[in-house]
Amino acid sequence: MWFAFVMAAVLVSLSFGVYQLTRHNLLQEIERDVRDRAGLLAAAARPEAGIAELRPLQLDDFSAPDFFVQVLGADGTSVGRSANLEGRNLPFDRSVVRGGGVEEAHLDGRPLFLSGEPILVDGRTRGYVLVARSPLAIYRALGRMRSLLYPGAAAALVVAAVAGWLLVRRSLRPLEQVGNAAADIAAAHDHTARLRYRGRADEIGRVADTINGMLVSLEHAHEEVADSNLQQRRFLADVSHELRTPLTIMLSSLDVLARVHESDHEFATEALSGLRAEVRRMARMVSQLLIMARSERDATARRGPILLAELVADACRECTVNGEGRTVEWRDLRALDEVVVEGDPDYLKQLFLILLDNALKYSPEGGTVQVSGGTDRRSVSISVLDTGIGIASEDQERIFDRFYRGANARFREGTGLGLAIARHIAEQHGGAITVESEPGRGSRFTVSLPRIA
Repeated sequence: MWFAFVMAAVLVSLSFGVYQLTRHNLLQEIERDVRDRAGLLAAAARPEAGIAELRPLQLDDFSAPDFFVQVLGADGTSVGRSANLEGRNLPFDRSVVRGGGVEEAHLDGRPLFLSGEPILVDGRTRGYVLVARSPLAIYRALGRMRSLLYPGAAAALVVAAVAGWLLVRRSLRPLEQVGNAAADIAAAHDHTARLRYRGRADEIGRVADTINGMLVSLEHAHEEVADSNLQQRRFLADVSHELRTPLTIMLSSLDVLARVHESDHEFATEALSGLRAEVRRMARMVSQLLIMARSERDATARRGPILLAELVADACRECTVNGEGRTVEWRDLRALDEVVVEGDPDYLKQLFLILLDNALKYSPEGGTVQVSGGTDRRSVSISVLDTGIGIASEDQERIFDRFYRGANARFREGTGLGLAIARHIAEQHGGAITVESEPGRGSRFTVSLPRIA
């Protein structure tokens, strides 16, 4: 409809403009013609100096069927006229003649364009020449033009509107197909479906590509949500399983204590010691779960520049106090001097405490844990090397999973959450943790972090 309205405005404006311009040019040509003829005839009728009578003219030589010529004396009486006037006089107005203008007049109801020119001799007016031309032929031609132009414009408008409608329908048919296909995909909730557009790479093709790109993004988002839900269910199942074991032990011990009461003091003391150990295990597990939840929720909190050497040294000093016959050596941290990373100091310190605690826990009595560092232009690495029991190759891929514990580590106290927390903290800071280990010869855990200075 808008196309038809615009086309109608263009055609009406064009038709009106062409008609008016043609009419103006043709009528202006008539005016110029009668004015020029009047000047020529006045010059031809002008007598020579000293002669009072006007020079005679053959007026019919200057006339045509639609041209009329008349010569008047100084008093306005007719002294000659063209034969086609048939005794009639042209309208005479001295003001128009003296001004050299052109006026529209009528002769027996016939329209005329009239112009006159005075005949001057020695500065005196001796007569007048009147020339008139009828525009009837022009008016008839303009009428025929109008009768062709306006209906032609209307017909062209109808043809253009119908052709435009057909072309628009044809052009929009692929868009309608794309819309129907997108609606079918939405109704089917099929995130793997795609629009099968095989048309040209025009605007509609770009729309189809954009929708397909959006569907890819939705599929990835759906997969991430599904994976997150699966991990959450698995996590809840693991937590329930891990908490059920100490709770079962505690309930069993309490039942036995209720039956034995104070009759067996030694057994009661042993049972209370076991209860205390299970409570500590549950408290440690809950604490680690809280650390993991906070690190996942507030990974970007309190971000700022950190001198890594000082942070690692603090963690080493803290673990040395609780080494229980094992030592921590961190002299080889000179490479970390002045190295700055960006992150949360509490989380990063927790990461190194976890690695040092594991190294001390699985190292033998009198063993040594060595901490060293290295840098390059973009990153810094910190290694924690122990002389403990090592990790089997089949367990090295899974030791960073939540609640997983290797076969040779299950006899030691632990929850299987520490390394999972450490890896999560490292990844949240743009880094990573790798492990190199051999059963019976110890393990090396290496943390890589991006540096800002």
